[in-house]
Amino acid sequence: MEEKERIEVDILEGEEETKKEKKKKHEAEIEALKEANEKLVQEKAELNNKYLVTLADYQNYKKRLDEEQERFYKYANSGICKDIINILDNFDLVLDKKSDDEAFKAYLEGFKMTRNQLYSVLEKNGVKEMESVLGKEFDPETMESLAQVTDPSKKDQEVTAVYKKGYYFKDRVLRHAQVIVNVLPVENTENKEE
Repeated sequence: MEEKERIEVDILEGEEETKKEKKKKHEAEIEALKEANEKLVQEKAELNNKYLVTLADYQNYKKRLDEEQERFYKYANSGICKDIINILDNFDLVLDKKSDDEAFKAYLEGFKMTRNQLYSVLEKNGVKEMESVLGKEFDPETMESLAQVTDPSKKDQEVTAVYKKGYYFKDRVLRHAQVIVNVLPVENTENKEE
C-alpha cells in the first residue's frame, strides 16, 4: 500500500509540475503576445503617421498644382496681348502724323477706329494702359530707362520723355514704360536738397 501511495504522490507531484510548467508556458505565451501586440501598436502608429504625412504632402501638392493651373489660365493670354500692344504702338506712330490731305485724314480716322477696337479687346482681356509717367519720378518696378539726360531745370530721376507706354495685364506689369530719365550730377543733387 505504501507503494501505491508513493505512486499516487508521484503522480500528483507530476501533475503539479505539469501544471506549473503549463502555467509558465502560458505566462510566457501571454508575455510574448503582449510584446507582439505592443510592437503592432507601434507599427500601426508609425504607419498612421506616415499615412498622414503622405496625405498632407499630397494635399499640398494638389493645392500647388491647382494654383499653378489657375495662374497659367489667368496669364495665358499675356503673350498675345503683348504682341498686340506692339501693333498698337505702330498705330500710335501713324496717328501722331499730321496732314492737310483729306484722303490721308480719312485713312487716319480708319486707323484710329481700328486701334480703338484693338485696345477695347485688350481691355476686355485684362490689359490696362499705365497712367502717364511723364514728369514723375523714375520707378524701376514699372519703368525701363532707355537713356539718361542731364537737365538742371528738372528734378533728379524725373522722367523727361516716354518712348513707349507701359501696360498692365491683370495685376502684373505686361510691359514696362520705356522712358528717358533726368540724372543730375551729385553736386547739383546736394545743392537742390539744401
